Amino acid sequence: MVERLYLKENLSFDIVDLNFQNGLILFTGPSGAGKSVLMNSLLSTLGLSESRAKLAELVFSDSIDLEPYGVEGDDVTVFKQIKKEKLRFFINSQTVSKKVVSEIGKQYIKHLTPRDADEFKQHSLLTILDSMGSEKLQNSLNSYRELYSEYEKLKKKIRLLNSEIEEIESREEFIKFEIEKIDLIDPKSGEDEELYRTRKMLSKKDKIESYLQESEDIFEKVNSIYEIFDLMGLEEELNENRDFFENLKGRLDEVEDELSELDSFDVEDLLNRIETLSELKEKYGTIEGGLQYRDQKRKELDNFYELREEREGYKAELKELETELTISSKELSELRVENLPIFQESLNSYLSLLNLQTSVIDIKETPFGENGSDMVQLSVGGSDLTTLSYGEQNRLRLALLTLQSKFNNSFAGVLFLDEIDANLSGDESMRVAQVLKELSESYQIFAISHQPQLTSKADQHFLVYRDSENSKRSVVQELQTVDERADEIVRMVGGGDREDSVKQFAKKLLEEGR
Repeated sequence: MVERLYLKENLSFDIVDLNFQNGLILFTGPSGAGKSVLMNSLLSTLGLSESRAKLAELVFSDSIDLEPYGVEGDDVTVFKQIKKEKLRFFINSQTVSKKVVSEIGKQYIKHLTPRDADEFKQHSLLTILDSMGSEKLQNSLNSYRELYSEYEKLKKKIRLLNSEIEEIESREEFIKFEIEKIDLIDPKSGEDEELYRTRKMLSKKDKIESYLQESEDIFEKVNSIYEIFDLMGLEEELNENRDFFENLKGRLDEVEDELSELDSFDVEDLLNRIETLSELKEKYGTIEGGLQYRDQKRKELDNFYELREEREGYKAELKELETELTISSKELSELRVENLPIFQESLNSYLSLLNLQTSVIDIKETPFGENGSDMVQLSVGGSDLTTLSYGEQNRLRLALLTLQSKFNNSFAGVLFLDEIDANLSGDESMRVAQVLKELSESYQIFAISHQPQLTSKADQHFLVYRDSENSKRSVVQELQTVDERADEIVRMVGGGDREDSVKQFAKKLLEEGR
């Protein structure tokens, strides 16, 4: 709950230092005194509105989980704003962004505005319906949610696979074409060097053959060389030279064989092959680079086919889960239908209290969602919720909030209401006041009112007025005695000549409001 608000230089307010208790907290005072400014300051300190104060500090008595925001927590949480050249935000003296402040604020603050009717949303309506159910319904809902969580994870996996597969599919034909093109060339590692050598030999073939013929004379006289070393007794050198000439003769014979093989070569085919390999090297750098590219693309296609198989497996799992979800959601829906009369009867009791027409609640089937395949349809007096007036919508929202808090049995947070009882009759205002009083058992409620009925129900009452010595300056004062509060009610209803009797009425109203 909000424990304290401190403001400095906030429009018409110089200094505001207020301590709050739990329950229903009311701000009253003449029009234009600054009640809405004060309410807005409370909201702005939690990042839910624009701040106008030079300094604003709000103390929350609840321990808030600040770890996800990188802020150190404490038994109380202090929100602070300082406006100099720019507006800076702090939580427990640690600098934070406005986004962090507003994200935390939205978890604990509910502000009834026309643009944000959360109470009419499916999640809220189903939460109320489910809170009225038995343990069997809660177990059914938990089981369904576990299945739905698996279902959503599986759908996400399939979406990611689809994205990956689609990206490869768009290039599949091109990849296959590239692989086939390299396969058609069928290059071998080092083949280009061998072809260049062959081309060189072909161009020098006649000259090489001529030199081979001339070299025959060397081997005809080699025996004379052997005799020299033998006669000198140089056996080791003899063997070395014999090995040398024999190896040389063998190598030259190989060259001769290679030359004879060249006779079968088609020069044009050779040149075409060299040109083809040159084009391959120009594209991939080397023959090895082309081979590596082909192997990489083959792996890419293999992976692509594996992804397709994996996706089909997930689709089969998804189909099984859909069957299980259908069974689970049907069971959940049946249990909810059993609860509809309780929901409708409970809601109508509050609607009657708030002078609204009877509601009709029904359940329609929708696609799977986090809370099942049910959609709550709610109408009031046969009218769609969107056709209700702003005042009627707010009273309906109060009824739903009260109903939800009744079955929740825990502190629900802080609720802000701005003239919730405006333009209502005295009887209607009293009915709203009674509902708010009940709702204040679950919420700390901040409200602005110009009606005595709601004022009489307040647990804490603040009067906002203009300073008599400086009409541009606003002052806020807590009214603590019955007389002080009765005087304010007299002002609200316009006592005039009947001031004494009106004051007696006010005191009686306050007595009944306790």
